[in-house]
Amino acid sequence: MAKVDNYIFVDEAGDPGPNTTIDPITGVSSPTGASPFYIVSALCVDTKKLFLMEQRIMEIKNSFGYKKEIKSNDVSLPLYAAILGILNELGIMTYYRLVDKSIYKGVYKVDGKPTLHNVFDEYNVAKAVAFAITDCDLKDVEVVIDRTDRRLLDGKFDSFDRYLQNRVHKYLGEKSGVGRVSHITHVNSEYVNAMQMSDLVGGAIRDDFTQKNTELLKMIDSKLLLKATSKYERRPLLKLLLKPLK
Repeated sequence: MAKVDNYIFVDEAGDPGPNTTIDPITGVSSPTGASPFYIVSALCVDTKKLFLMEQRIMEIKNSFGYKKEIKSNDVSLPLYAAILGILNELGIMTYYRLVDKSIYKGVYKVDGKPTLHNVFDEYNVAKAVAFAITDCDLKDVEVVIDRTDRRLLDGKFDSFDRYLQNRVHKYLGEKSGVGRVSHITHVNSEYVNAMQMSDLVGGAIRDDFTQKNTELLKMIDSKLLLKATSKYERRPLLKLLLKPLK
């Protein structure tokens, strides 16, 4: 296996199913119990920043006497804010996609249909990863993603991995086989602090969207938090380039 120097840590908040269903006869819409949102967060780090982030997370956890996995729905606000501050301290770029299901018109995950078993999740993860690779100008990237059973088809992650690599190739205009995603690794976030950081970012975006807590997201420097667009354009930079010369 070739040495990898760049990583993208991906996590999600919410679920990939529709939050409402429509009766085909009556046309009445009913809630399904699924989340009203779906969020993909992606952290972009090189080897040096990865080691520093892991070290700082452990230092802060120890200072709070916290010995468990960090989860966005189970951590105190002071600890939450302190760990998010590491992103600013180390200048770690963070990308996200936020789907508001109340206005989303695309395809969702469909149980019992292999071709659609996870298309919603795959599509949004691929968009976030492609944007992060473009904005950070990375090569030979290892994508590290939370190990989620819904990504299994026939008991394997292979179909998800192929889809992700092929989609990223396509979005970046690269030929299949020469793309910049070298490896895809599915991990248990309990053992990987960088994955827990990605979970905290997703949780802060979730709480801002639901208006549960709009202060956490403000902890992240706005220059380090970018929405992954379909055109892979860094919007602030695009505005600057379009500004007329004096």
